[in-house]
Amino acid sequence: MTTSGLLLSQAVHGFLMARRADGYSPQTLNQYQWALDMLIRFSDMPLQQVTTDDLRRFLAAVQENPRLSPTSVFHVWKAIRALFKWTSSEGLSDRPDKALTKPRFAYREILPLSEDEVKALLKAVERTTPSQGKRKSFTMPRATAHRDRAIIMLLLDTGIRASELCRLTVKDIDLNNGTITVRPHLSGVKSRPRVIPIGNATQKALWLYLARRNENDGALFFTREGRPFDRVSLRHLLVRLGDRAGVQNVHPHRFRHTFAIQYLRNGGDVFTLQRILGHSTLKMVEHYLALADTDTRAAHRKASPVDNLWKKG
Repeated sequence: MTTSGLLLSQAVHGFLMARRADGYSPQTLNQYQWALDMLIRFSDMPLQQVTTDDLRRFLAAVQENPRLSPTSVFHVWKAIRALFKWTSSEGLSDRPDKALTKPRFAYREILPLSEDEVKALLKAVERTTPSQGKRKSFTMPRATAHRDRAIIMLLLDTGIRASELCRLTVKDIDLNNGTITVRPHLSGVKSRPRVIPIGNATQKALWLYLARRNENDGALFFTREGRPFDRVSLRHLLVRLGDRAGVQNVHPHRFRHTFAIQYLRNGGDVFTLQRILGHSTLKMVEHYLALADTDTRAAHRKASPVDNLWKKG
């Protein structure tokens, strides 16, 4: 087959194979697959016949879909850009995507965990749900309390991603120096290698957890069934703890948001935060900074000494 007869669907297949070979994460690959499948359904024409107008019509249809958020539309645009950047680099096509206007993209509202919510989660870790029945209600210590406390403290103290926490091994924890080492995953495109400091309280939580383990190597966190945690099992754990604590919308990424905003509120600088979070640019960190500034202004409006004195007068 000549490249002139290559269908869009065949190009997408080759693109995904190349990205899989490059070590892209399953989450990124699934996102590309989802977006580009829509493009193929829209029109599976020969790759070299795809024009900018074709892509514009497709994006217009995507934006008119009431089930897709602005964030989803933005990810579709990113997938198109990635596809044609690859086909161009392979000499398969030109870049009809270059003239596409970038869709408006708004970050989802970030609601960090409050101090009370964090305390409620840590309390929920300790004991079982009160018993129900005719006898006097009672609770018991939870078998996984030390593990779950260490997970919450580590997420909150470092801002690492769910996948990064699940990949940690015992050897990645250095309690003598108070650091953890995050190792790159395959391509290292998203999860950048870095050494992150941890505070005394987190070190203590990790020590108490590790002191009760039978194994001194391997994955850091295991499920009760003996399997290393993955993103799904970690999310399920946090949702269950949130239900027990009466805290809504508890998920791993919310701890990352909480860490970033609290770090800035407490005087941390954006460049160090960028390195800790593993971002390649300051773009997302600047978004956190804007939220922290908004929070500071709101707190000042509420607690301004002069305004409160004026109200009393």
